[in-house]
Amino acid sequence: MMRLSAGQTTLGTLAVDSFFIISGFLITHSYMRSRTVRAYFRKRVERIYPGFVICMLICGLIVAPLGGAASPFPHVVSRVLNFAAATSFLREFSYQHAFSLNPNGAINGSVWSISYEFACYIAVAMLGVGGLLRRKGALSVLFCASLVLLVISACLVNLCRRGDIYLSQILNHPLFWDKVLLRGPLVPAYLAGVIFYLYRERIPHSSVWAGISVCVLGLSCVMPGIWQLCFPVAGTYLVFWFGFHTRVRLHNFARFGDFSYGTYLYAFPIQQLLVQRSAGGLNPYLLFVVATPLSVLAAIASWHCVEKWFLSRASGNNRRTSADGGPKAVD
Repeated sequence: MMRLSAGQTTLGTLAVDSFFIISGFLITHSYMRSRTVRAYFRKRVERIYPGFVICMLICGLIVAPLGGAASPFPHVVSRVLNFAAATSFLREFSYQHAFSLNPNGAINGSVWSISYEFACYIAVAMLGVGGLLRRKGALSVLFCASLVLLVISACLVNLCRRGDIYLSQILNHPLFWDKVLLRGPLVPAYLAGVIFYLYRERIPHSSVWAGISVCVLGLSCVMPGIWQLCFPVAGTYLVFWFGFHTRVRLHNFARFGDFSYGTYLYAFPIQQLLVQRSAGGLNPYLLFVVATPLSVLAAIASWHCVEKWFLSRASGNNRRTSADGGPKAVD
């Protein structure tokens, strides 16, 4: 995909952007159905924190020692405080020298997006409290502004590559690089999901528009610099065109449980351990074949032992409030 898009995106980036698009749609639905902002945040916390905390405990107590990781803090109290603080903000705890022989030295490199996801939860609540979720036009302007900022950041990168020394120092600063250039595309992706939810009754489900979206993305692959401008619109349409297609039978996909979150949480550390044990002898395809069933098994355990229990509690609380007009199920 990197080659096809002239270096503009990868399959991993597509997956993350699509996830944020879908999340924007579903979380807006959750907010609109919630009786209060407090009820909304309670659902969000009970969905995301329990599974994350248990995963981080497993990573800290089992995966880190197996991966040869060492804590930068000399005392147990400081290690516990670091773990508690990092977990509270949905981030990895501090460590060093993990998986030193692997191509990647992270214990769980996938969880970086979870704190951004929760930040989007907060943003949706702010949009709702500020009345913007009721003002579709204003939200559309905000979405367009986020696309303009993406274009500006891309132009800055091009200027940097042409040799602007002072601009290069700014762009290469870790804070700007991580928060703006790398994470910036997540904002229009999430807002695209929000807008598609708000306009869901007016957006036609059309194979013609799906074909046009494919053509737009195809053209953006051969026109460097415009992929990020096109994907939040054309890509979002394709995501929901597929998801709501009558011939796509995915409505009962999670009837045995929602294993998506657990798969996301445990796949990376499982792959790291497999690569370490094979001394780099696993090619990507074999790694996928071996790691996938192990990741799904870990996800099943996470769902039935942790996530499902907390969600059932939240569901019971919502049923108790539904008589007063509140939501009847956890979103």
